Amino acid sequence: MINLKINKWPLWFSIGVIAFLGFALSRDALAKIAWQKYGKPNAALWLVSKDADFALLLGNYYFGATLWQGEYNLKKAQIAFEKAVAANPKILWGHYQLARIIFVKGDYNGALEEINRELAANPENLRSLYVRGLIYGYRNQAGDLEKAGEDFGRFTRWAPSEWAGYNDLAWVLSKQGKYMEAEKIVSMALKEILEGENNPWLWNALGVAQLNLKKKSVAAESFKKAKELAQDLTSEEWRRAYPGNNPESANEGLSDFIKAINENLGRANN
Repeated sequence: MINLKINKWPLWFSIGVIAFLGFALSRDALAKIAWQKYGKPNAALWLVSKDADFALLLGNYYFGATLWQGEYNLKKAQIAFEKAVAANPKILWGHYQLARIIFVKGDYNGALEEINRELAANPENLRSLYVRGLIYGYRNQAGDLEKAGEDFGRFTRWAPSEWAGYNDLAWVLSKQGKYMEAEKIVSMALKEILEGENNPWLWNALGVAQLNLKKKSVAAESFKKAKELAQDLTSEEWRRAYPGNNPESANEGLSDFIKAINENLGRANN
């Protein structure tokens, strides 16, 4: 009788490969089960692999997408968004959200690269212009303020009902010493935007332009209006205005804003 010796190593190797592939193919399904059935976002984040839309959802969860649901964790949010763009480089909002996170961290060059990727992948997403305007405005290298003004100008034409575009356009115009243009932009926004006359950011921006134009008396009135409105703001309203910031900093941010208005009012009355 011939004794046949069977080599088991290739068999176990094949079983291992099959098991690994099965796990890899089922990771996204397991991630959704962890999220939907067991409420375990950490496990879902570790498991998600090729499902770009689900990775994007997890990123928004960790980036404080809503006021009442989610967790603010920039590290986890960045991991999720990076998984989303790795699975689908052209996914809408993927590079956009990455740019916002990197901007909050203070890496303006990295944020600029990401927002340009979003515009290249999704040129119809002109909300990216607002983010890029902020990046240019804070990076403030040679020519950046002009680029920021161009982006904010395009954004306000695309979203004429949103006050933030006008407010930040006035901000970069004032940084360039173009106070008359800043005053004109904010004055128009106060009249044209719904509830614009009740917006403390716009009144403060108007006062800054007027103060630099040596219109101290009217600047003081603008700052008084800004202060009155800002004192009525709630922390939730502040968070809505700055959705990319840590929610725990809302009270401090609002307090700093009112303090800045008071300082501006003091300069106007001096």
